[in-house]
Amino acid sequence: MNKKILLLCISFFCLASTNAYSKFADLSRITPTIGKQSINLWFWKIASTIDDQDDIENNLLDTISSVDPNVKIYVHWFDSNDEYYWFFYNANRKNDIPSFQLRLFRNYVLSSYYLNAVGHNDYHILVAEDKWGDYSGVAYLRGHFSLSSDDNEKIAAHVMGHMLNAQHNYDTSWFSASIMYPHPSYWLYTLQTKFWNSDNQHSVGRTLKKLKHFPDSKLIDIEYLGDDSTKNAKKYNGLKWDESRANIHKLLVEKNTIYDITIIQADFDTYLYVYDKDGNLLDKNDDGGPGSWSKLEHQDFGSAKEVYLVVSGYKRASGEYKIRLTDYKTLIIEDSDTLSSLGENNNLRNFINLNNKVWIKVHNGIWVGEITLPQRFLGKKRKVTLTVDSRWPVKVIFTVNRIKKSRIVSQGEEITWVNTGDGWLIK
Repeated sequence: MNKKILLLCISFFCLASTNAYSKFADLSRITPTIGKQSINLWFWKIASTIDDQDDIENNLLDTISSVDPNVKIYVHWFDSNDEYYWFFYNANRKNDIPSFQLRLFRNYVLSSYYLNAVGHNDYHILVAEDKWGDYSGVAYLRGHFSLSSDDNEKIAAHVMGHMLNAQHNYDTSWFSASIMYPHPSYWLYTLQTKFWNSDNQHSVGRTLKKLKHFPDSKLIDIEYLGDDSTKNAKKYNGLKWDESRANIHKLLVEKNTIYDITIIQADFDTYLYVYDKDGNLLDKNDDGGPGSWSKLEHQDFGSAKEVYLVVSGYKRASGEYKIRLTDYKTLIIEDSDTLSSLGENNNLRNFINLNNKVWIKVHNGIWVGEITLPQRFLGKKRKVTLTVDSRWPVKVIFTVNRIKKSRIVSQGEEITWVNTGDGWLIK
């Protein structure tokens, strides 16, 4: 009888919870590289007689790298050398019903290690010496858990394909078969780790592209000023010092906005990094702030929608800290509809309320004849800049110390008004 792979076509089920780790130690023995698109691959052994460990691992790595060689894969084998192995072993004893074994395995890992695996880059494979009845493996399609027997060292690569959204297919070439061939132990064909059909290759590629570069990040906003600590934070490689403990903060950012990022309090010598969503280092700082604390000033992230702030320590130092974020927003007005509406319903005042600077640009075809700067608005220091590149000038009416004034701005001129509370002063 041919040995088979059982594919459970159900979505990954997750227990509802908010915090990651439960009663046992978390799965943090792998030290990831900061910002790298990565997979944490966990092999859980329920048999000490498995002797193809290197082949199983290498075949799976070859399979993934044949689709996307840029994905970093961290491998850990959970066996009798681990502190909590016997808890795992006794809770996952081998039986011949693959669907039951997989459900038992999934529930054990989720309840014992973390309660919410959505968004994590972790994938888990339970490895046994023998098959489950007629089946050599079982997997949740687009899930994070699977089973693999040791009777064929390429089964793990096959079930990993399912977890990455690959389907069974019957493509063969002479005596070779696709890694997703549904009968991997059929005597006529040998599974090839780099043999994919185009549909599966695209599906797996899309899944890998969605892997998070910063899966452990914490979302903060511009008003955030919390008490944080790196004392028990995860360790990372790829920073100035490998094995550094670090916290990762995700910040949603806007275009035409300048940011200052400052460590305003810490009991250790800090180091601050900022990365884009693809893991590229944008800037870093050691002692730009007060004392030995870090500061990154005048950060313009262009059209990016999110960046990642990494707080670590000089020479792997760790401790408690506070981080302050400030932004300086610039609104650029250069379309005819917005320009023509500046005098209506306090529109210019509303723009000034919401932005640190309003920059008005006029040119031939997009022009307004007169602008009045409001006397009252929300906030403190504000700027308005007018750039004229049209044949027709623009009249600006403004108030200084309760005295109304005006200024004609002609073609080729750029004038900035600054309001510090006593009215609009020409800079």
